[in-house]
Amino acid sequence: MAVRVRLRILRGDNVVETVALVNSGYEADSPQLMIPVHLAKVLGLWPPSSDARERVLRLLVDL
Repeated sequence: MAVRVRLRILRGDNVVETVALVNSGYEADSPQLMIPVHLAKVLGLWPPSSDARERVLRLLVDL
């Protein structure tokens, strides 16, 4: 069974509310948030800058 949670993603003045799949079976050494290109555009993350790098951002969770 898939588990989905509602997320509010904040970046600067941009806020996006979406639903995320939690238990996809994907494993990583660090926290990962994969988002569609259209959400990345809304958040000002796409297209990436020429000096773009992987960053770990603080995750706020309200339970």
